[in-house]
Amino acid sequence: MELDAVAGALYALPREEFTTARDAKAREARAGGDRALATAIGRLRRPTVAAWLVNQLARRRPEELAALGELGARLRAAHEQLDGTALRELSARRRELLTALGKATNELGAADGVPVSESVGRDLESLFTAALAEPAAQRALASGRLSSAKDLTDADALNWPTVSPTARPRPALVPQPPASRAPWHTESGVSAHPDGPPTAETGPSPALAKARAELERTESALTQAQRRRDGAAETYTSAAGEETAAHQRVASQRAELIAAEQDEQRARQRARFARRQREDADRELADARRRATVARDRLSALEQ
Repeated sequence: MELDAVAGALYALPREEFTTARDAKAREARAGGDRALATAIGRLRRPTVAAWLVNQLARRRPEELAALGELGARLRAAHEQLDGTALRELSARRRELLTALGKATNELGAADGVPVSESVGRDLESLFTAALAEPAAQRALASGRLSSAKDLTDADALNWPTVSPTARPRPALVPQPPASRAPWHTESGVSAHPDGPPTAETGPSPALAKARAELERTESALTQAQRRRDGAAETYTSAAGEETAAHQRVASQRAELIAAEQDEQRARQRARFARRQREDADRELADARRRATVARDRLSALEQ
C-alpha cells in the first residue's frame, strides 16, 4: 500500500463509510508490519459534508473548480494594480461562479442523497472563496482529498503526509530463552525452560497474553480517540468556515470599496470640469446680455 493511493480511495467513498474503511486500512498496514504507514492512514480525517461535496466535484466536474484558479489569478492581479474597472467586472464574475458552483454541489448532493443545508452552503462558499484568494487553497480543493476548511489554512495539511521510501518495518521481537539457564529435563526427555517460549502443550505465556490484551485495548482506545477527534474537527470546521467566509467577504467588499472610490474620484473630476464649463458659459451669457443691452440702447437713440 501507498498512502496516496489509500487516501485517494478513502476520500472517494461515501462519507459515512470513511471512518470504518480508514481504520481497516490502518489495521491492514499495521498487520503487515508497516507501522509508519498505519499511523499516517490513522491521521486522515473524515471529510466534513462540505469537503466531501467538493471532493466529488473535483472528481466528477474538475473543469468547474479549474475556473476558480483562473478567476482568482485575475482578481489578485486587479487588486494589486488597483484596477477599479477590472475589479467591478471580476466581482460580478465571482458572484456568477460561486452561484454556479453552489448549484453544481447541490446537484451532486441530491444525486447521492446528501442534502445541502444552509450551514453546509456557507461552508462551501468559504471553501470556494478561499480558493479564489490563495493558489494553494485552489490546489487543495482540486486534489479531491479535502477533509475540512482547516486544510486550506494549515500549511502542513496542504502536503499529504508521506512515508519515507527508505523506511522499513521494525522486525518482530521474538522472545528468546535466557542462555545462562540450564534446561529442565522432563520424563519424556524433552528439555524446556520455565520462562521460555510457549509450546503447543502449555499455550501462550501470561506475559504474551497480557501484551496481546494490552494491544487490543490500546487499538480500541485509538479508534475511539480518532472518532472523538473527527467530531471535534467538524465542530471546529464549522466555526473556522464562518470565520473564513467573513474574512473573504471583507476582502471582497474592500475591493468593491476601492473600485467605488475610484469611480467617485473620476466623477469628482468630471464635476469640476463641468462646473468650470458652466462658469465660463455664465460669463459668456452675461457678456452677451450686456452687449445686447448696449445695442438696443444705441438703436433707440438713433431712432429718436
